[in-house]
Amino acid sequence: MDSLEGKRGHPRLKPPFPAVSGLYDCPTVINNVETLATVPSIIKKGVAWFADTGVEKARGPRIFAVSGHVNKPGLYELEMGKVTLRELIEDHCGGVPGGRKVKAVIPGGASTPYLSVDELDCTLDFVGIENVGSFMGSTAVIVMDDSTCMVHSALILTEFFAHESCGQCTPCREGTHWAARILRRLEEGGAKSKEIDLLLDICNEMGGGRTICALADGAIAPIKSSITKWRDEYEAHVETGCPQRGELCEVGW
Repeated sequence: MDSLEGKRGHPRLKPPFPAVSGLYDCPTVINNVETLATVPSIIKKGVAWFADTGVEKARGPRIFAVSGHVNKPGLYELEMGKVTLRELIEDHCGGVPGGRKVKAVIPGGASTPYLSVDELDCTLDFVGIENVGSFMGSTAVIVMDDSTCMVHSALILTEFFAHESCGQCTPCREGTHWAARILRRLEEGGAKSKEIDLLLDICNEMGGGRTICALADGAIAPIKSSITKWRDEYEAHVETGCPQRGELCEVGW
């Protein structure tokens, strides 16, 4: 793919990566605000200070943006690897409102697989979260309590990815919309049991590097992980549709 295609607003194949050929086809360093915000502290306190924070393979602090069903949502700057996901929710965020229990957590933004309540004792670092089958991602943590419908949750995220797809790659352009349609039918009680496995087949055709950018791989994460861990809810939706239809948005998830 030539550089002109990349300039039209579509992702381009990599390599070359931006560090080799980026803006105006020149070597380009990309940093986000969080990375740049760390620089003054390193300059002031020294490299040794930074190297002593966090854990091996995950040095320094990280900002965790926590939202959803917690008493104290917000931004929490913590050393990586020194706090578990459960401690973040219970100790720093004050637990779940109304004394309800945690049901699911997205640890790193919409494109990372759900974690169940039994997986919350992982440490908040790259290796810790990967060991329980998810990713640090953007560290945008979304907490869902035991009233949450996981099919509805997956639908909301899938519709988001369908909207965000640039349409360049067929697996992503078609797959996100087909998955959203099936999830919507499940919500409304109009789907068949075989469509649950069809969702997984769609995910398998979308993921695994079949697209130029990683949006398709991210889009399948909530679908596959929710079916794997809460398939009983999907099966129940085939019979009755969602018993909590509409409530997810009303409670501010």
